[in-house]
Amino acid sequence: RRVFKVGMTDIGEIYFLPRLLERLAQVAPGVRLTTVRNSATDLKDAMEAGKVDLAAGLLPQLKAGFFQRRLFRQPYVCLFRQGHPLHKRRRIGLEDFAKAQHVVVVSEGTGHGKVDELLERMGVARDVRLTVPHFVAIGHILQATQMVATVPEKMAQSMAEPFGLAYAPHPAKLPQVAINLFWHTKYHRDPGNQWL
Repeated sequence: RRVFKVGMTDIGEIYFLPRLLERLAQVAPGVRLTTVRNSATDLKDAMEAGKVDLAAGLLPQLKAGFFQRRLFRQPYVCLFRQGHPLHKRRRIGLEDFAKAQHVVVVSEGTGHGKVDELLERMGVARDVRLTVPHFVAIGHILQATQMVATVPEKMAQSMAEPFGLAYAPHPAKLPQVAINLFWHTKYHRDPGNQWL
């Protein structure tokens, strides 16, 4: 019987929470979870103070003073509605990608913002029609528009079927995203944290 507070983005909630809650219901029905946004609090300080137990995601700011375990690596992909002109192509080229209308996610407190910097450095000029602060609305937006979003693959997998979307390998050579689980060294031996 414990409440765990976990720092994660909306992508983390979409991908991890359904699986985690299902597993907790089987093995520890007395456990409760609370999630906090990585940008809503100073995650580093909150974890050091014991106010946040764990964090999951692409969190380059959590280095010294933290243990981490790699959960998986994933590429970025292009996500769009089924029937989009890019959906009909076998392979998306950089030129077609650049000509498309884009929605860009600026997810503060995570490393996902680096994608836009990398594309800019590569000289890929996009037609950005919309910028949003989080990923959670992307499915609704793409379902009703001709826009394209650059998102991590596991998010695309989670959103494709419910929103009638499709995704394809990204035409730019973007680095894979390392998704890790983090915990503060002060709580490394905490039995509850070790269990979770």
